[in-house]
Amino acid sequence: MAIAALALVGILGAAFTHELVAWWVTIPVLAIASGLYASLQHEVSHGHPTPWPLANTVIAGAPFGLVYPLARFCDLHLDHHGDPALLTEPGIDNETRYCSQAVWDDAGRIERLGRRAERTLLGHLTIGVTRGSLSYMVSDLRATLHDRRIRVIWIRHVVAVADVIGIVVFSGMPLAQYAIGAVYGRVFFTGLRTFAEHRGVPEGTRSAVIHARRPLSLIFLNNNLHHTHHARPGAAWYELPDLHEQLGSDELAAQGAGLYEGGYLELVRRYGVRPFCQPVHPASVTA
Repeated sequence: MAIAALALVGILGAAFTHELVAWWVTIPVLAIASGLYASLQHEVSHGHPTPWPLANTVIAGAPFGLVYPLARFCDLHLDHHGDPALLTEPGIDNETRYCSQAVWDDAGRIERLGRRAERTLLGHLTIGVTRGSLSYMVSDLRATLHDRRIRVIWIRHVVAVADVIGIVVFSGMPLAQYAIGAVYGRVFFTGLRTFAEHRGVPEGTRSAVIHARRPLSLIFLNNNLHHTHHARPGAAWYELPDLHEQLGSDELAAQGAGLYEGGYLELVRRYGVRPFCQPVHPASVTA
């Protein structure tokens, strides 16, 4: 509840005090609060912070990021937590950023350049998060044509988005400022966390560990300890550090998807403008 209150105060407080505070303060506050709220919604997908789904939706169901209906995120994210051996597999893992060899072979020059660019951190936080968001929306909106449940979810989402925009307009904050802070800020922090958290290695865990200190570990609700999260997906965020030590996740990640002891600065240094890995899934290359 404290996390939800902190995120809500940050988002609504920034909106209603924007005339009193410089934009270069308001926008980062919005981005951090929106990133934290997104992490809270991730917790909701795993049945937290309460045992009651309706209460969790009330706590974290507002679409401040505008793009994602919480109910659909929960559906798709739990699918991502299926067979650990199939993590990152194109066509199976809905959160993978790899493509198959066949898709690569059929891709044109521009698409290949884009996919290569997305393997850098800079490209991922610009091209990647934009393309991923649009691709998700298009795919899910197509699903509304033949799935009544998904259609109802999106109708409710559109109504809720209208309410959020109404609040922003009432606060007097320019919509462009809100979009940069709360909408892009959400995908920026989510994209930063997810950039290197999975890798299609042939052996060992495909979930990495990225050491982070506060405030990032709080904004991410410890999901930078991603191997631990996948090993114990039902654990609440505050349980992850102790479980991390118990499971020996550092050692397991180092032998698999990767251990980044230097945290996100290490990712910036190593992969800011250099590819994290190839676009084609390694299994496709050797198949």
